[in-house]
Amino acid sequence: MPETNMTYWRNKTLYVNPSNRCTNQCTFCIRNYDTGVFGFNLNLDRDPTPEELVQAIRESWRTEFTEAAIVGLGEPLLNLKGTLASVRAVKSLTDVPVRINTNGQALLIYPRCNIPRKLAEAGMDHMQVSLNAQDSRTYVKLCQPSFGKKAYGSMLRFAERCKMYMTVELSVVRVPGVDVEACRRIAEGMGVSFRVRDYKGPSGLLVDVARMMGTRV
Repeated sequence: MPETNMTYWRNKTLYVNPSNRCTNQCTFCIRNYDTGVFGFNLNLDRDPTPEELVQAIRESWRTEFTEAAIVGLGEPLLNLKGTLASVRAVKSLTDVPVRINTNGQALLIYPRCNIPRKLAEAGMDHMQVSLNAQDSRTYVKLCQPSFGKKAYGSMLRFAERCKMYMTVELSVVRVPGVDVEACRRIAEGMGVSFRVRDYKGPSGLLVDVARMMGTRV
């Protein structure tokens, strides 16, 4: 079995892969058709320990990196200790910005913990939250969250709270059923930036998503 990677990179960005677990089962997720990106295998069989992640970051760091991103094959905040240790490790090596890509369900995963503040105290600079839909109904169909209908509203509240501590960006993947312009208006209303990501997986999966959503590719 090929070696799995806790860190990976492309161009001038170092990526950290803290978890293979997720509270969503997105119909368009890369996990439905691949085990990694950029030639790296990210299919972890368990969450790495904070110490393992720190060591991997130190061994992988190059002076030409201009950014670090906490994003792997799963939801990084499910491995909260590992994520916080990863941010601190990067900041101990360099002053480049650190971002995290998350499904934004931290308020449901950790209802008694101020996750945005903890991330900011560790050194997180930028939060990218996967909005992925213009409303709760579409979100549940596309992303199939384990928290059900309450996931969408909680994700928006999490993004709003993060604004107190760091810059925030909402993102969507361009797939059938997603009203990109409606999503853009949500981001504008929140006063955060917005990013549209192109779907890069097999066309057959996109056809299945379109059929499920009752629309066309």
